[in-house]
Amino acid sequence: MYRFSIFMLQLLLLIIALTFIFTNPFIVSLDIGNLKYSFSSNLFAVVFLSFTFLLYLVLYLFFRSRLSLGKYFLKNKYNKIEKGYLHFVDAMIAVANKDNKTALKSHKKMVSYLKDDPSLSLLLKSEVLKIEKKFPELNNVYEDMIKSKKTETLGYRGLMEQNLREQDYHHAFLYGEKLFALNPNIEKLYDTLIFIAAKTKNWNQLISLSDKAFSNKIINKNDLIENKSIGYFEISKIKFDSDPKDALKNILKANDLKKNFPPYIKLHLEIFANLNDKRSLAKLIKKYWNLSPSYLLRTIITKILIQNNLTEMKFINDLVKNNVNTEESKKLLIYFAIKNLNWNLARENISGMIGANPSKEICYFMSDIELGENNDKQKSDAWIMRAENANIEDTWICRISNQTQDEWTSLSNSGNYNSLVWTTHKMLRQNNN
Repeated sequence: MYRFSIFMLQLLLLIIALTFIFTNPFIVSLDIGNLKYSFSSNLFAVVFLSFTFLLYLVLYLFFRSRLSLGKYFLKNKYNKIEKGYLHFVDAMIAVANKDNKTALKSHKKMVSYLKDDPSLSLLLKSEVLKIEKKFPELNNVYEDMIKSKKTETLGYRGLMEQNLREQDYHHAFLYGEKLFALNPNIEKLYDTLIFIAAKTKNWNQLISLSDKAFSNKIINKNDLIENKSIGYFEISKIKFDSDPKDALKNILKANDLKKNFPPYIKLHLEIFANLNDKRSLAKLIKKYWNLSPSYLLRTIITKILIQNNLTEMKFINDLVKNNVNTEESKKLLIYFAIKNLNWNLARENISGMIGANPSKEICYFMSDIELGENNDKQKSDAWIMRAENANIEDTWICRISNQTQDEWTSLSNSGNYNSLVWTTHKMLRQNNN
């Protein structure tokens, strides 16, 4: 309404001006060189208005035709894009059905319609080459993909997967890092990079990636602690011989993150043993045993004590004095009592642990006691036979491959990262039943 009012006002002023000019004519004179031209103001007004109208008409027709032509080309462009996308969909369906002939045919048609957008062509070509297993050509496609912002993540992911397939973990990790920098939230990318870092023993990068993943809310606090502790543990193992102080610093970090984890405690004790610092080693053994006595810790400490000649009963009694009534402390006493030929102490501690269904370990203890104290081979063999039918004890088992192993490692024997759990092997348990 406002614009219309302004237009009407302008039109009214123009009519008034023209009416005034035509009702009050005057002579207009122009001097051009030595010549003088005179004409009526009415003629000047008519010529000016005619020229203005003609200019308006020309401009109107020009812009109208240009707009129509633009619409035509735009419509034509969108029609081509639509047809190109339809051929792309047909090609992807053919790829899913492993119909390579149709996929290639649809790909050619798509390219003819989508010449200005090579990204879809590269994507489709990569899928076809995957099916055909033409890996060298596929690598070239991925290399072309990383040159464009639209497809660089697909390119880096493809190159990472290609190198993983060829077990070239070094290059797989390089491409994976670039992909992680572009988009850390890609599904399972962090897990893949952690696995590669473990395979290549790139533990510092594993720690760094875990911090970045946590800051991007890809992993939770427990996963962060788990992975970083493994990183520090493995660095400590690497530094064990060359730099014991640095090894000690890293195992302390691992222990602070994941407290009382027996494999970490084992390495911590081994470092002090390697330094030949028996006094500190003995104090550390007492500290850990007082904190959390367990079967795993007992097996670790038993080996350390034997290797470092700390097997005297005086030391063993002092070691278990704060938790002497616990099962694990009693078993530790029994083992070293047998080793020191202290049969009374061994029987005293084992008497209440036999029961109706003793464990393998108790059976073997009784076998050693009967043979060592009484030289009764018949009773000793009977206990060994009983041990063979006893309950299966826990062991380290890979939750992915179901393979067992004696010691915990960050990469299981079957090649899986952080997959070992301390439990009873199901197959062994079933066979035993």
